[in-house]
Amino acid sequence: MTMDRRTFVGGMVAAGGLLALGPDRLFAGVASGAPAGTLLDWGDAGTGAYTMVDRSTGGNTLVLVSDGHALVVDTKSPLHGAAIRGDTEVLGGSASVTLLNTHHHGDHTGGNAAFADVPSYAHKNAKPRIEAQLERFKLGGASADGSGTPLENLAPMVRQASSLWTAGMFTPDHLIGDEGTELTIGKRTVEISHFGAGHTDNDLVVRIPSLNLVHTGDLVFSGLHSFYDPTGGYSAGGWVEALERTLSLCDAQTVVVPGHGVVGDRSIVKAGIEYHTKLIDAVQKEIDKGTSRENAQEMSWAFMEGLEFESIRARAIGAVYDELSGG
Repeated sequence: MTMDRRTFVGGMVAAGGLLALGPDRLFAGVASGAPAGTLLDWGDAGTGAYTMVDRSTGGNTLVLVSDGHALVVDTKSPLHGAAIRGDTEVLGGSASVTLLNTHHHGDHTGGNAAFADVPSYAHKNAKPRIEAQLERFKLGGASADGSGTPLENLAPMVRQASSLWTAGMFTPDHLIGDEGTELTIGKRTVEISHFGAGHTDNDLVVRIPSLNLVHTGDLVFSGLHSFYDPTGGYSAGGWVEALERTLSLCDAQTVVVPGHGVVGDRSIVKAGIEYHTKLIDAVQKEIDKGTSRENAQEMSWAFMEGLEFESIRARAIGAVYDELSGG
């Protein structure tokens, strides 16, 4: 392995209370054969930018490396957060690390404890929502199981750590207001925008101008039905507006990293605008006809054909129905 094992183990001990078993014992056989010494399968998104895209392990992660610094965008699950932290050491050459969460959902923040010792950022509305998920995070850590995968040797460490986790280990310490902010990661400028309530009331869009790269968080579900969370402060109309403002950040060459689904270009942002616009229109027509919420949820329309995450189609319809009807 090429990573600085002692640095990684030290970070994990500080972040998650892992037992200091010693680097040789912790990493024995963990990453044998892993590409470039990493545990996870990273895609190349531009000079120094790497993506981890895997629906089965949570929201998409972005790592940006520049001049001895690294930015990690979203951390998936407790187990994958540990792997992402270690891989960042490999990708960045023991770079100074900063964490950013695009929003509060657990499949984007579940691995935050592995980054509790670094500067971290999220929208101000995310803080109480992340704190409220502590028991879910601890349960996810306690049940971590990497059997048969390169994460197999990390799982026991995460399970041991989980009982010691506190809300503060998951909650970013720098809160971003509605006006957004800008970070400097090595030689790269990173623009962070909040376009109002959409998928949640704390969505952030990340833009790296010098790479012409945008991470949308869950404002974009690429090739998938979109997830509406009634407890997350969503707005269907606001979602369309947020996507339109996100689209204004893109040109024909922009690399767009969605919250879920495959990396694409601005066309996946346009597809999201079309999905939510047509969903609002279709549901409003059913409301105007007197269709019940339950019957509306059984429906589907042409714009929904061919999309995955079929299990959440009815949920999206119901959420829009509630918003439009005042329910």
